[in-house]
Amino acid sequence: MDAIKALTTRRSCRSYKQEQIKEEELQTILACGLNAPSARNRQSSKIVIVQNQDEIKELSKLNAEVMGNDGDPFYGAPTVCFIFVPKDESNGVKDGALVIGAMQTGAYALNMGSCWIDRCKEMFELEKGQHYLQKWHLEDYVGVGCCILGYVEKALPEKKILENRIIRG
Repeated sequence: MDAIKALTTRRSCRSYKQEQIKEEELQTILACGLNAPSARNRQSSKIVIVQNQDEIKELSKLNAEVMGNDGDPFYGAPTVCFIFVPKDESNGVKDGALVIGAMQTGAYALNMGSCWIDRCKEMFELEKGQHYLQKWHLEDYVGVGCCILGYVEKALPEKKILENRIIRG
């Protein structure tokens, strides 16, 4: 799939097959994220990959707790990536956002589904979330977003582009 088609047709996926993604595909998606632009080429973002289903369920509960419900904000995706940046990095959140966007476009180019899940910062501010940061040696980092990945279970709907979003000065 060419870049323009991937960028103009990518959709968020909220329904995944339970089959784990292939390691080669994951490595390609991670390469897309790691090659995203960053301010002054600092490349300070970190990506934590979780594929253990018990751990994903626990992390999903943390995210749901922040959201104030008990649903599965990770939609049953078999792979969840958490993107972190240093707390003191002035452009960190912007850089981390570019990482997630590049990962999502890369996943789509491989005919895979992805979705940006919010509340990453808040879930790792919780006491239980802090334990994960310690486990991953990321105590001085802040969450930017969660990028869920997997094979699409249902066809994705066509996106409707809202009008009046471009203004010429």
